[in-house]
Amino acid sequence: MPDRKPPYLLRVPLWGLFLLFLGVTFLLQTFNVLPWGLWGTLWRFWPVLLINAGLSILLRRYNTWLVSILILTLLFGSLGIAIWQYGGVSVATTATTGSYVALLDGLERGRIQVDLSAGSLTIGSLPVGSPNFAVVDSRMETSDRKANFRFEDGEGVLSLSMAQINRRPKDEAERGWDIRLARQLPFTLDVRLAVTDSRLDLRELVITELQMDVDLGNYIVEIPSAAGTTQVQIKANLANLEITIPDGVAAKIKTNTSLTALEVDERRFPRKGDFYLSPDYENAGNRVALELDCSLGRVLVK
Repeated sequence: MPDRKPPYLLRVPLWGLFLLFLGVTFLLQTFNVLPWGLWGTLWRFWPVLLINAGLSILLRRYNTWLVSILILTLLFGSLGIAIWQYGGVSVATTATTGSYVALLDGLERGRIQVDLSAGSLTIGSLPVGSPNFAVVDSRMETSDRKANFRFEDGEGVLSLSMAQINRRPKDEAERGWDIRLARQLPFTLDVRLAVTDSRLDLRELVITELQMDVDLGNYIVEIPSAAGTTQVQIKANLANLEITIPDGVAAKIKTNTSLTALEVDERRFPRKGDFYLSPDYENAGNRVALELDCSLGRVLVK
C-alpha cells in the first residue's frame, strides 16, 4: 500500500499583511487623511493580532488569498471602528484641573522626569524673571496623577507620572500635563511617553540633555536656541516625530532607522559619512548632538 502524502500546508504571510496595514495607515496619516492621535484608540485592538495569528494556523490548509483577505478585513475593520470611536462620540470628562508650583529657592539646576501613557504633554518656558522653578497644570483626576519634588545637592528634581489604575478614563485625550520651566536654570529632561500627542517647546530653555522614549503618537520637539551644547537621544516606535532646530543652532545628527520615513533638511545639515553635520558644528556657540533610533514611523528634522 503506497504511503499517503501529508496534506500540503499553506503559509499565510502574516507579517507582510501587518506591514501592509501599517504602511497604508501611516500613508493616510502623512497626508492628513487620518489624525495621528488615532493611535490612542487603535492600540486597544491589539487582540486582533492574536486572532489573525490563530486564523493563519487554523486555516493553513485553505486558499492563501482567501485567508489573507480575511485577515486584512479584520485589520481594516478594526481601523474603521477605531476611526468611528475616535471622532464619533463626545463624552464629558471627569478630569479635574490642578496646579503644582515649585519655587527656585536657590536651586542651581533642574531635572524633570515625565512618564505618561495616553494623554497629552506640553513643555514650555515661564516668563523672564519668574520666581518659580516649575509650574505644572494637570488635566486628570487627583487619584490618577503622581508628583514628587525633591532637592539633591543644589538640583531640583521633579517627577511626574500616572498612578496605576484599573479602569479606563472617560476621555484619555483630555489627560496630561502642561509644564512650564524657569528660563535661567540648566535642565535635563527624561521623558517616557506612549500613545500621546506631545509638544516640547524648548526654544527659550537651557536644556543640556534630553532623553525621550516614545511609542504610538504624535511628537513635536523644538530644540533650544541658546543653550550652548545640548545632547538629545530619542527612541521612537510607531510614532510621528517632528524635530525643529532653530536658525543659528548647528547640529550633528546620527540616525538608526528601520521601516521609517526619514526626512532631514540637507541644505542645513548635509550628509557626511554616518552623520548629518552642520559645516560650522565644531565652532558653533549653540549646537545640538542628536541621536535618533526609530522604527516604523515618520521622522522629520528641519
